[in-house]
Amino acid sequence: MGFLVTWQLRAEYAIRQRLRISSQRLEELAFLLQEQARHRERLESEIAQLRKELERYADAAARERAVLAAMRQRLVELQALSGVRAVRGPGVVVELRDSARALQPGDDPNLTLIHYTDLHAVMATLWAAGAEAMALNGERVTPTTGLSCVGTTILCNTKRMAPPYVIAAIGDPDRLLGALRAPDGPLGLLLAFEFPVTVSRVNQLELPAYRGSFQFRFAKPEMEGGR
Repeated sequence: MGFLVTWQLRAEYAIRQRLRISSQRLEELAFLLQEQARHRERLESEIAQLRKELERYADAAARERAVLAAMRQRLVELQALSGVRAVRGPGVVVELRDSARALQPGDDPNLTLIHYTDLHAVMATLWAAGAEAMALNGERVTPTTGLSCVGTTILCNTKRMAPPYVIAAIGDPDRLLGALRAPDGPLGLLLAFEFPVTVSRVNQLELPAYRGSFQFRFAKPEMEGGR
C-alpha cells in the first residue's frame, strides 16, 4: 500500500510539474474523461442500433425493388398480349390473293374474292395452334379486333385493306405450319378453289404495336371488394 500511495503521489507530482495542472483540476479532467467515455459508449450503442435499422430498410427496399421489377415485367407481358407493345419472334407468314381463275357465264364474282370469313378462319386456326401475336397487313390484331367486308375490301381495326392479305403470326413455327397444312383446314379449302396461297416460316418476325385506342362502354374492371 505504501508503495502504491508513493507511486500515485509521484505520478501526480510529475503531472503537475510537466502539465502545470493542479490535483483538483486533474480530478475534474478525469471525471470529464469518464463522462466522455460513457457518452461514447452510448453513441456506439446508438450507431449499432441505427445500422440494424438501416439493414432492415435496405432489405425492405430490395424487396420493393424486386416486386417493382416483377410488376414491370408483368406489365410488359400484358402489353404484348393486348397488342399495345411491338413484339418480335419466330413464326409464319400467310399470303392470300384473290383467285385468278376465269369466271364462267352466270358465275358469282364473289367466288373469286378473299372474304373476311376466309381471313378469320385462317387467323382462328393460328390462334388455336398457339399463336401469341398476330398482324394483318401490318395492322396488329388485338382481342377487340373485328373483320368485315366493305365492298371488295376488308375492314380491320377500321382500316380498309385490299389483297394481297398478309397474316403474320408469332409462335412455334412447327405447330403453326402443322395446323395450317391440315387437309381439312381453311387453306386446304382455298387451294381447292384455286386461290393463290403462300405459307412461309420466318425465324424473326416483327409485329407493330396496335395504333388505335380501346373503348369500353359496358365492360368495367372488377375492383377489390367487388366495387
